[in-house]
Amino acid sequence: MSPAAPSVYILHGEDDLAITEFLSRLTEKLGDPSTAQLNLLEVSGDQTDPASIEAACMAAPFLAPRRLVIVRPVGKLATPFSRLSPLLERVPPSTGLVLVEAKALATSSPLLKWAAEHPQRAYVRAFEPPRGAALHRWISQRAEEMGGQIQPAAAALLAEAVAGDGRTASQELGKLLDYVDRARAITTGDVEQLTPVRGQTDIFAMVDALGHRNGRQAMQHLHRLLDHEEPRYIFAMVIRQFRLLILAREALDAGQSPRQSLGVAPFVAEKIAAQAVNFPLPRLEAIYHDLLDIDIGSKRGQVDLEVALDTLVATLAR
Repeated sequence: MSPAAPSVYILHGEDDLAITEFLSRLTEKLGDPSTAQLNLLEVSGDQTDPASIEAACMAAPFLAPRRLVIVRPVGKLATPFSRLSPLLERVPPSTGLVLVEAKALATSSPLLKWAAEHPQRAYVRAFEPPRGAALHRWISQRAEEMGGQIQPAAAALLAEAVAGDGRTASQELGKLLDYVDRARAITTGDVEQLTPVRGQTDIFAMVDALGHRNGRQAMQHLHRLLDHEEPRYIFAMVIRQFRLLILAREALDAGQSPRQSLGVAPFVAEKIAAQAVNFPLPRLEAIYHDLLDIDIGSKRGQVDLEVALDTLVATLAR
């Protein structure tokens, strides 16, 4: 006899693509696609109260053994947790209540503690995006799943080009595999030719302008980025860029090749090394400490990132 399916699924982490694919597999288990959508409800935890979700969970499935109620983000629904816990206790076997949070839950989370206390009713899975070498392997495996191949160096370059974004990497892989008609492995040349480097063109240009103390150009590049990207992403890229610049500057000062120190694609290493010569190492270290202070302040709600980026560029360009 097979074990009963969980009544409550808790999916958390930043790997949006993996979560989406997991939800697709759950939906497929609802059976006939023509009736599956009738047994699927997705709501926002920030805009729905526990009573409404409970009513949805208690509804009987239509021409199917089960129905799914997906709540994302969990957000305000679980604050305080006492609002949510009675609902979790009452979810019937005919419903799968799926709680999705787009960030990793702390081990002290009441939701995770509840799941640990109810192992037969709850299923928990953390979805953290692969990074570094793990991302390179993931891209290679993904290419095989899509019916093609990619050379290891090309996989590393693609990971760099999409700034570690798995969903974008998957989309770019599809285009690249179509380009080579799945008749040969994707090469670095294919990636360089077809895949735009997400955000990095203006990031490099902005850092270059800062290195030459050209505040007007630096601000133009920043505002162009803000037109298409979230401030948090831009800020993360700036932090990453200055961390790499420090590594490159240290390598240059030691008479070593930055390419070996950075662990990034060769064409990226060359650009970073060219930027690093515009900054003395103490200045880079001071900038990096300022960035960390901004990061902490923004996470505490004390700093507006868009304003902080404007101020940072204006200050560094002086």
